Amino acid sequence: MTNKNNSEKILIIDDEERMCLSLVAILKDLGYQAKAVSQANQALKEIEKDNYDLIVSDIKMPDLDGFDILKLTKRQNKDSLVIFMTGYASLESAIQAINLGAYDYLTKPLDFGKFRLTVQRALEKREYDQSKNLLLEALKQKNLELKQKVSELNALYQTGKSLSSTADLKQLLNQIISLATKVIGAKTGSVMLINPENRELYISAAIGLEKEVIQNTRLKMGSSIAGYVAEKGTPLMIEDVEKDIRFRRINKQKYETKSLLSVPLKIKNKVLGVINLNNKVDGTSFSKSDLQLLTTFASQAAVAIESAYIFEQMKRKNQELNLLYDIATGVSHLQDFREIASFIFAKLKKLLPLDFCFWLDWEPETEKISLGFQETSHKNFKIRELELSLKKNEILDLKKLRSKLFHHLKPYFGKEFAVEHLVVVPILTEGTLQGIFCLGNRKSQVLSESDYNLISIVASQSASVYEREKAILNATRLVTMGNMISEITHDLKKPLTNIKGSLQILRQKNTLNKDTQRLLDSTEEEIFRLTELVKELVNFSNPGKYQPERKALLPILEKAISLVESDSISGKIVIKKDFALDLPPVFVNEKEILESFLNLIFNAIESMPKGGELKVRAKQTYLSEQEKEFIQVTISDQGMGIAPENLHRIFERYFTTKDGGTGLGLAVVDRIIKAHNGFVSVESQPQVGTTFEVFLPI
Repeated sequence: MTNKNNSEKILIIDDEERMCLSLVAILKDLGYQAKAVSQANQALKEIEKDNYDLIVSDIKMPDLDGFDILKLTKRQNKDSLVIFMTGYASLESAIQAINLGAYDYLTKPLDFGKFRLTVQRALEKREYDQSKNLLLEALKQKNLELKQKVSELNALYQTGKSLSSTADLKQLLNQIISLATKVIGAKTGSVMLINPENRELYISAAIGLEKEVIQNTRLKMGSSIAGYVAEKGTPLMIEDVEKDIRFRRINKQKYETKSLLSVPLKIKNKVLGVINLNNKVDGTSFSKSDLQLLTTFASQAAVAIESAYIFEQMKRKNQELNLLYDIATGVSHLQDFREIASFIFAKLKKLLPLDFCFWLDWEPETEKISLGFQETSHKNFKIRELELSLKKNEILDLKKLRSKLFHHLKPYFGKEFAVEHLVVVPILTEGTLQGIFCLGNRKSQVLSESDYNLISIVASQSASVYEREKAILNATRLVTMGNMISEITHDLKKPLTNIKGSLQILRQKNTLNKDTQRLLDSTEEEIFRLTELVKELVNFSNPGKYQPERKALLPILEKAISLVESDSISGKIVIKKDFALDLPPVFVNEKEILESFLNLIFNAIESMPKGGELKVRAKQTYLSEQEKEFIQVTISDQGMGIAPENLHRIFERYFTTKDGGTGLGLAVVDRIIKAHNGFVSVESQPQVGTTFEVFLPI
């Protein structure tokens, strides 16, 4: 029975030609393609030239045995089967044949019926093995595809899980690009977001890019690959960027591979930015499957980014409210405007990109603005002078004012300084122009409209603070004047009493004529008036308001230091504080104690005309000789010192070694501290410094 549909190819190898012819005839009758060779070298050529499904070979061949043929066959085609024939059958050769992979082992003379059956079964086995291998290969491929899909789904799941649990925008963007490169298998990638104010793309997170590239890359919408994708809002896969007429790359060193992916971060119809991937890990080009996966990934990422944006805005609003509250409460405890302006600048700098702050004073008489105060984040940078002639209506025109100040400041700040980096706010109180608040950055990001609004609100708060600071300054001066009057009037009492007594002695003499008597009466009357005037001044300057209260001493010390801060800065004096914590309160009159501390600190500053270090310390101490607990306040300077011969006289009224001095400062300090049941001690060395110690009982 023949089977004409069989297409298997069979090679017969035997040195007996009659055997070859017989076997070929049998095989062709069965429908197989059969060929026979009788020499070893022919056999080798046939095996190398063509792939045979089955080889039937005699084991014993001249120059080459069947085992060598078997080895060559398996090297050429591992799926080929070999059947051995031999007239010298042995157990050893049979075992060797099976071990080398022979399908069967037939002995001569052949039983042609068995031969036919063996050949058919061998080819059926080969067909079965091939089908099985194809099935296994298909299954392996499907498993790989399934594994890839599971990996992709897991990555998308992890993405959703990670992105939904991350509210911080910067951290979120880093997670997005890390997951995207991992899922798609790319070495290099970036997330670029759109700046809504200038419609430019900037790199917000990246992997595999240099820091300089990340910082300096800015793309206009529509330009380059990312700009094109952002403008069109559609994903893009480029198989070979060098052949794409739209995006032929200029820098050939930028990419390792020519294939690129760029997908928009799109939510509804709004494009937030793009994800770019290139340099695939395996060196191949990106596929449509990669593009589809990245597009799905980007849609999830866009939702997370939008949520993070909303969270950032809410966080920003909360920060702004906290900032306004902190400034409103913080400035209420400050008195010196330098300290207030510095405080406001420090608070704003935490939230906004600011590195300088100016306060410009307005002189209505001359219609000029001049630099009143400046603070910058760069210690070596200061504006030497700033004075401009501006009319009030020009100042209130914010556009013109901003432009004029920008052109005046630009030479100081350099080419990178732009008008968008500057905020100017005129300060008005009750319709009166007080000055101009000016803040900004030299070369950082543009200040947005919301930044401008926030600064304007803070500036309006600073206006009231500015007025309060001036009022406090005037009040401080009045208090000082009142205390001086009190001292002077108190000291006038004694000479007035002496003069009055002398006049009474003169009046008792009978030798006085009428004119002299009249002059004495007039003088005595004027002395009486002076005495009454002194009483009135004493009562006015000290109208029974010296009742002590239990007060914490450190806030009073801090206040005294803050009031002299401008003098210390201008005098190049560094004030160092060392205050013990949890000091108990003491009974004091706050104004009087403040005055005494101010006098001591002012004296220390004046004693250091070339600058130096001023130490102010406060601690609790026990004095065994007094058997009492005291608060000890120590004020030490590095000034000119006091001559030993003058040291015991420094608390005397009117004693002074300074030109223009009144000699009342330390006398007042001594009087105030003694009135509080305390005392003052002093140590000094000429050209080394002086230390005052104030002891107040607890």
